[in-house]
Amino acid sequence: MLESTRQNRNSTRFSHSFVQCYVSTCCFVLSPLLGCGQTAPQALPTSSAPEISSSSEIPPITPAPVKNADVDVTYIGAERCAACHRPEEASYHHTAHSRALAEIDLEAEPPDGEFSDPVSQRHYRIYRHEGRLRQEESIRTMGGSPMVLCDLPVRYVIGSGSFSRSYLVDRDGFLFVSPVTWYTEPKEWKLSPGYDRGNLGFTRPALMRCLGCHAGRVESLDRSPQHVALPALAIDCERCHGPGELHARKWEGIIAGQGTKLGPDETIFNPVHFDRQLGEDVCAQCHLHSAATVERRGRSLLDFRPGQKLSDYLAHYAPQPPQSERASPERSPNSEMTVVGHVEQMRLSRCYQANERMTCLTCHDPHADKPPSDLKAAYREKCLQCHTDQSCKETLEKRHATTDTDDCLQCHMPRSPTEIPHFAFTHHRIGIHKPAPAAVAPKKYPDELVLVPGSPMAVRVDELRNLGLGYLQFSDSTEHVGNIPEYRSRATLLLLQFDLEGGHDPEVSAALAKLHWGKDRQQMLRYAQTVVDAPNASPMAWTTACFTLGMSYYELRRPTDAQHWLEQAAARRPTPEIYLMLSKCLDVGGDREGAIQAARKACELAPDNPRPCERLIELLTKSGEPDEIEPLRQRTNELIQYHRRVDRPQ
Repeated sequence: MLESTRQNRNSTRFSHSFVQCYVSTCCFVLSPLLGCGQTAPQALPTSSAPEISSSSEIPPITPAPVKNADVDVTYIGAERCAACHRPEEASYHHTAHSRALAEIDLEAEPPDGEFSDPVSQRHYRIYRHEGRLRQEESIRTMGGSPMVLCDLPVRYVIGSGSFSRSYLVDRDGFLFVSPVTWYTEPKEWKLSPGYDRGNLGFTRPALMRCLGCHAGRVESLDRSPQHVALPALAIDCERCHGPGELHARKWEGIIAGQGTKLGPDETIFNPVHFDRQLGEDVCAQCHLHSAATVERRGRSLLDFRPGQKLSDYLAHYAPQPPQSERASPERSPNSEMTVVGHVEQMRLSRCYQANERMTCLTCHDPHADKPPSDLKAAYREKCLQCHTDQSCKETLEKRHATTDTDDCLQCHMPRSPTEIPHFAFTHHRIGIHKPAPAAVAPKKYPDELVLVPGSPMAVRVDELRNLGLGYLQFSDSTEHVGNIPEYRSRATLLLLQFDLEGGHDPEVSAALAKLHWGKDRQQMLRYAQTVVDAPNASPMAWTTACFTLGMSYYELRRPTDAQHWLEQAAARRPTPEIYLMLSKCLDVGGDREGAIQAARKACELAPDNPRPCERLIELLTKSGEPDEIEPLRQRTNELIQYHRRVDRPQ
């Protein structure tokens, strides 16, 4: 998910997707793709994909071997599936997938509790009240008493509870991530993943692309990336087998004596009946998220259906050191465990490459009634289907000296820390895992992005696009701070070349608007206008373009134009910064009451920030409404003092 960053001590938190620093252009590395004879960020091999007649034409989706992958086939819901598949439905409820996203059940929730974050100096209280789970965030005043920032009811729980339980709150129909998480292993409430690097409070949006791996289905409402419908909670039957309309109709006819059950069933996707790539693609929707995962032109992952090729929807890129650094073993791709890197790691394993029958389902049964009593022995038995006891190169003495005797996974698929604190997952690259070096030398040169195994090359114009968007996405990661200018330079060149070669895509226009932020306002406005004029722009691109136009016109002192686009953005992706600007535009236009309400909304969305409070005081003073002013002044002063304590250099 995209996170907000503090721009200065008392400033509003902005979303990366809206207001991230668009760094100035540094050295440009020209690519041979652009017809320049200099060193390229990555040499792209000749595409093996079929040529298309026009660069504006979108390559077709590969035909699926099942009929229910067709876009016209409708979903029928898990309850209707369960009517005929009771054993499968019962076993499904024992799986983590069935609990990926759920409404709050107070009986299943951990006990009430509280904790403090010493870095941000915020206190959290988790409690039950009037049949709801609530979470309160507060700070201490200068006098030592608590000052509540937020006290919100929780709407959804994310996660099965095997590792953790995180939460979503609903604010006026928009979902936000809670800073509070229950960690199963230590059995305690702590900050949510990522908040240890900067506490965002309740301001972090839960966007469609994040929800897509926790919900069965997600649908945008009114072109919003944050106001969504969830027709299916958790990962249900149809997420893995595809929509069931045709299948139900066929079998209802057979039961009624109107059909036959002879021959293969083409009305539903069952991964065991098709080649492993198609089966793995179902898992890879969520378990293959590479360093840069780019939706292909004209495609959305949310439209993918089981039986289709995932590569028709996504291009996955992994970082690779420059040629001069590739000999370093510690820089090898996929040397570290990530929470959603399972499929990529598995495909790099020698076992997988040598055995065409090996797939995710070799080890994972999505319909197991319950896990085996001895999981380690069960996995060892799977290994011994191909290997023998003598295959292990270690002596019997050393094997018996390990923590768990003859546990294949302990050595060849070790449980490893991930990029998320408190999480250790099984590494899915089967092999010899050496201890990580105590210290890795800093990178001398920026990495290059290469397609991960299984991601086919696109035609030239789309490879320009995909790689350019990949570099832009890669640059957003905080671990690449030192190389952001280089990655963005590469992104700019590739995307401009895509534009020059006749490629038309609102996602590229949105990216170029972002890349021109702070450098060329006219170009930024041109690209943003292209996005809002496009009927097929994604909700995120369209909303971000609305904000870009609104903020640009605001800075150009054109409040009427700014108001229109800020209202469009606020209706789909509310942030305190939008409402602050909107408040000023409404005030200039003579709508004082509207300006006050917008300022109140900014205060609500950023309860730890003094700027919205100062704005509201200013408006209430103009309106002659003194009753609220003194309490607001006291609150503002407390927030200013709080930030002086927390934000001062250590």
